[in-house]
Amino acid sequence: MSRWRRESAQLTRCAGSGALNTVAGFAVIFLLMGLGASPFVANIGGYLVGFILGFVVSKKFVFRSEGHFIAESLRYLAAFLICFLLNLLALQIALSALQLNGILAQLFAAAVYTLTMYLMSRWFVFSPAKLPQ
Repeated sequence: MSRWRRESAQLTRCAGSGALNTVAGFAVIFLLMGLGASPFVANIGGYLVGFILGFVVSKKFVFRSEGHFIAESLRYLAAFLICFLLNLLALQIALSALQLNGILAQLFAAAVYTLTMYLMSRWFVFSPAKLPQ
């Protein structure tokens, strides 16, 4: 399979798994907000669910990695923590500086998280050298 087709297939799988993960994460976020949790508490709950689901789906489906589970899970945790901190920073900026409402602020923060997490997963967590050819 050509490199272009591999990359295209991977991006397609990423988009599909991202949609699934987004629906699950936002369902938790908005449920918690509906129950009276602050946007920050709700965000943490949603991303906790997304962390677990995201790792499993990324490893098995998106990147189809056969790398060492513990090594990849530790790298995924490191990438997740970095991206989640960027997510919280983006949420704070959206709520304070941009004065967006809670839902729009969550969507803005999610876009920041998604972009940085894909890049870190692609180049750091699931190393290209370990991907099937």
